[in-house]
Parts: sequence; structure tokens; C-alpha cells
Amino acid sequence: MLKDRKVYESTLDAQLAKWSADLNVLRAKAKRTEVDAQVNYDLAIDAMQRKHDEAAKHLSKLKTASDEAWESVKGGTEKVWLELKGLFHGFVEKP
Repeated sequence: MLKDRKVYESTLDAQLAKWSADLNVLRAKAKRTEVDAQVNYDLAIDAMQRKHDEAAKHLSKLKTASDEAWESVKGGTEKVWLELKGLFHGFVEKP
């Protein structure tokens, strides 16, 4: 159980770090766009940043959860994770 937990948490750490880097790339792209497009970038980036922050809090709770509470905390973390993943994919897939 402990090994699986550590692997799971490490995987989430890595994904969160990647999304953080992706946010920085999107910020750089936003600076190169025209004003109208930049507003859309900024709104999307703000929404993703808020969800990223929420995901980071959930990951922190997951890491400090007792073995008994870990599974229930994991469910909430996965929900936020899917929402953040959807925001990233939705933004990347926009024309």
C-alpha cells in the first residue's frame, strides 16, 4: 500500500509540475498575441491557475492524509485533477 501510495503521489507531483511549466508557456504565448486574443488567453490562464492551485492543495492533503483517510482524499484529488486536465485539453484544442 505504501509503495503504491508513493508512486501515485510522485506521479501527481510530476504532472502538477508539468502543468506549471505549461502555464508558463501559455503566458509567454499570450504575450505574443493580439489584444483580443490576449484577453482570452488571460481568462483561460487565470481559470487554469486557480484550478492548478486547488489541485496543489488537494495533493498536499493527499500527502498528509492518514492511511485510513487516504482513499477518500484520493477521490477528491482525482476529481480536481480531471477538471484541470479538461481545462488544459480544452484550451490546447481550441483553434
